[in-house]
Amino acid sequence: MCENNLGKISVITGPMFSEKSGELIKRILKMERYGGKKVKAYKPTEDFRFEADWIVSRMGYRYPASNIPRKLTDSIIEEILVETESIDVVAFDEVQFFSKPIMGLVDELAYRGKHVICDGLNMDYREKEFGFMGGLLTMADEITNLTSYCSVCQSPHARFTQRMVNGMPAKMGPIILIGDKEDYEVRCRSCYIPPHKVRN
Repeated sequence: MCENNLGKISVITGPMFSEKSGELIKRILKMERYGGKKVKAYKPTEDFRFEADWIVSRMGYRYPASNIPRKLTDSIIEEILVETESIDVVAFDEVQFFSKPIMGLVDELAYRGKHVICDGLNMDYREKEFGFMGGLLTMADEITNLTSYCSVCQSPHARFTQRMVNGMPAKMGPIILIGDKEDYEVRCRSCYIPPHKVRN
C-alpha cells in the first residue's frame, strides 16, 4: 500500500445565499479546534461586503483571513507558499474571483501535503462557469454542492444566481459585480430566467 504525504483538495460550491462561506468556516473551525490542525485562510481584497480581515457568512460564522488581490502574481503566490509552510489546512473564500494562477497554487499546496479547501459560486448570472471554478472542480478530491431556497417559489433546490436590476432580472452587465440581496436573487431551475430570455 502506498503511503505518502499528499494533501487533498476540497471544493464547496453553490449559488449565492447557500452558505458556502459558512460551510467553509465550520469545517476549518472543526479541524482547528478538534483536529489540532493549523489553519490559514485567504479572501479576495475586493470582497468588502462584510469585514476586511474576516471571512463572514450570512448566518454569522466568522474566521480571520488574509486579504490577497484577485490577480495572483508570482510574488503573491510565493508569499503564500512561504506563509503556509507549517500550515496543515489552507482555505480560500470566494475563489471564483481569483485569476488563473489559483489553480496552480491550489495544486502546489496539495502536493506539499496541505488540505486545501475552497468555496465559490457554481456559475455566474449567465449560467456560465465563473472564473476558474470549472478547473478547480476537475482537480478536486471532494466536491460539496450546496443549494438554497428559491427567492420566487421557496423551493429548497435553488442553484441559479439571478442578477437583478431595479427588481427585474438583468439582461446584461459585468460578470463581476460584488453585491448582495439588492443585486441578486437565488432561483430554482423553473424560476430562473437566462439573460437571453429576459424581455425588455
